[in-house]
Amino acid sequence: MKKFCRFFLPLLLVVTLLLSSPAFAEGETAAERGLKKIQTAQNWNCIVLPLEESYLEEWKTLYGRQAWYAPSLFVESMPQMNSGIPPQPSLFEGTEVTVVAEENDMSCILYRSPDYKLYTGWIKSIRLLEEFPGMQYTVGTEPEGGHSHAPDVENRRSAGYLPGTEQPYTVLGETVKGCVGFTLEYQLIAENTANKSRVFGPRSIWVSDGENWVSAGVFEYPQNGAVRVQVWLPEAMDLAAVATVAHCDAPWLFEFRQLAEDFYCADAPAA
Repeated sequence: MKKFCRFFLPLLLVVTLLLSSPAFAEGETAAERGLKKIQTAQNWNCIVLPLEESYLEEWKTLYGRQAWYAPSLFVESMPQMNSGIPPQPSLFEGTEVTVVAEENDMSCILYRSPDYKLYTGWIKSIRLLEEFPGMQYTVGTEPEGGHSHAPDVENRRSAGYLPGTEQPYTVLGETVKGCVGFTLEYQLIAENTANKSRVFGPRSIWVSDGENWVSAGVFEYPQNGAVRVQVWLPEAMDLAAVATVAHCDAPWLFEFRQLAEDFYCADAPAA
């Protein structure tokens, strides 16, 4: 893949840039804004860029739909299916995407992989949905006091395992002060067993302030698919990490993705 990107895709990139580079004027055009967004992805120079007229004035927020017999969808390197060009990292069901351009019934998207890295690529527009496709749960009780939405923070995978388990967890790039709730997205993405019942079962949620771990509730996971859980914490806390523990027969026989987002923080008391 690296050799391919080094020698062939730059040729495609030069041609596409000639077609898509707008004449710079006062204020940014849709193409200029879209190209800047694409260039935030780590693999942007390994795809064929949209034509200038393909960029959207208003970007779309959509979700990957469920794939047939697989947890993920292929993401192409150019706006054409089965092009023969090596694909980009897969898009997993329920993953939020930003659509910046549309061309040949395909969408140029930005999305995050299970290791939280930002990628870009092309996918059939029909494979994207306006609503999250998976099950949605709520654990805990929404607090009565005032609380406000806080900015999302970077997620990254832990270097080690949650104590007492063989599962990695999610570390937040910045501690969310006074957190009272957040959204957890979870999905199995690979199982090393033909007996799926060994990896399905309840998942408990654990949260940490950077030193101590406390339980934050349980959600059901009876089958494959992406789920979203609205988590309300027992009390306000400084949130630094989030973990899930699988209560099943073989918790070491699968890989999973998870994401913590949409944080709520307790409002400061009135002076």
